[in-house]
Amino acid sequence: MKKLLVILLWCWVSLGHAESLPDDVPEWLQQVAAEKNRAPEQMLEILTANQAQFANLSAVAQAYWLNHQATILSHLGRFQEQQAVAEQGIALLKDNPSSLYAELSYELGFAFEMKLALADAMKWYQKGVATAMAVENERLRLRGLINISAVDSLQNRTHQALQNLQDIYARATQLKDKELLAEVNAQLGLLYSNLSYEQDAQEFLEQALVLYEELGWHKNRVTVLYNLARNYSYLEDFELALQSFERMLQSALKEQDILNLYYAYNGLAITSNEMDKPQVALNYMEKAEEYLAVIHSDYYLASHHYEKALIYQNLQQNTQAMQQLLLAEQYVQTAENSGSGNMLLSFQLLKAELLADQGQYERAFQTMRLFVRGFQQFRDKENELEIAKMRLSFEAEREQVQQNMLEQEYQLNALRLAEVERNRVMQWLWLGMAATLGLFILVVVLLLRRTRSAKATPSSPTRQDQA
Repeated sequence: MKKLLVILLWCWVSLGHAESLPDDVPEWLQQVAAEKNRAPEQMLEILTANQAQFANLSAVAQAYWLNHQATILSHLGRFQEQQAVAEQGIALLKDNPSSLYAELSYELGFAFEMKLALADAMKWYQKGVATAMAVENERLRLRGLINISAVDSLQNRTHQALQNLQDIYARATQLKDKELLAEVNAQLGLLYSNLSYEQDAQEFLEQALVLYEELGWHKNRVTVLYNLARNYSYLEDFELALQSFERMLQSALKEQDILNLYYAYNGLAITSNEMDKPQVALNYMEKAEEYLAVIHSDYYLASHHYEKALIYQNLQQNTQAMQQLLLAEQYVQTAENSGSGNMLLSFQLLKAELLADQGQYERAFQTMRLFVRGFQQFRDKENELEIAKMRLSFEAEREQVQQNMLEQEYQLNALRLAEVERNRVMQWLWLGMAATLGLFILVVVLLLRRTRSAKATPSSPTRQDQA
């Protein structure tokens, strides 16, 4: 259960809209739109430097600006600011359906998701998908469905999330859309890893990593590196996990990426603790805390304190471990936060262990009962998923068999048609030969009759006979 907490969930991409740009969008703002996923810090500097121009733009151009600013803020982990900017952009568009409105809806939904306000996130994702469908933007519709699948997985609707992602994967493959494929691979890898299908997860995550490297999207690449490293840990390949986190660290240092410096040190701490090196882990975690101020998501703040509690538990410092666990619980105590039920299960298990270590057996027993009840519900959902996967596999095999049978039937029908055609040709050939033979016989008969007739006629008397 402890593994359910530690996968980095955010991997946000704004794919751009296909509508024509407002006339008053300056070239530098178009550059921001093109480069925001490759160099978000630099693009934010450009926006800040040109802030005075904002008031001179049309409402649609302002919304265009705010949409790209929201994407940049999400890359930097500044989700509260992202929410405010997205809400401002949506207000400017006044519910007029457009691809830009759909994108801003996704930005707002993502900001809510990072605050674990999952009901609000789902509402805006669904609104964005409906808008994308209304303006017939298939690419943007699929982007929204990936977002919805992420929320479904957070709320333990894993079967539904997996089915949707498989459908999106097939559609993105047909479209040959590298950006969509990168994101759906990343999300599928994350979901499979969270469901303990680590081998499947590794394939998807590695493919996502390749695609993001080709696109040059540093933030997304680093996010996938984190998830891939954690997946290696679940496979107990700790050396590969450490190598991935070191790659993260070097990349973050090179790019001066403060947010991912935190996640690199955090990942090194978690892996070191799993390798039974709790003091090394604590040193890494304290290094990560130098950058903790950049974390604005309740989910990740809770995760941080939970992981630190595990380290203290491994150091047999149970009082400090309980303090960290109580801090973690503060971030997921509301009803909305209960959408992250797997996290709460991890908290309950750790709390039961710490209480038992402190001799509070009655409280430990009550907490363990809550854990067992929730864990059983979780296992039931996993079993449903496994059955669903088997059914999907069976359906795929059955469809393949049906396809093979159909192809065989087509081939058989083709052979039958060819046989009919051959028989028809042979019939005409035989008829032609029969007609020719009949004509030949007729000619022979006529010639014979003529010969016989000539022989039966008396010859004319000669002059000598007459004399």
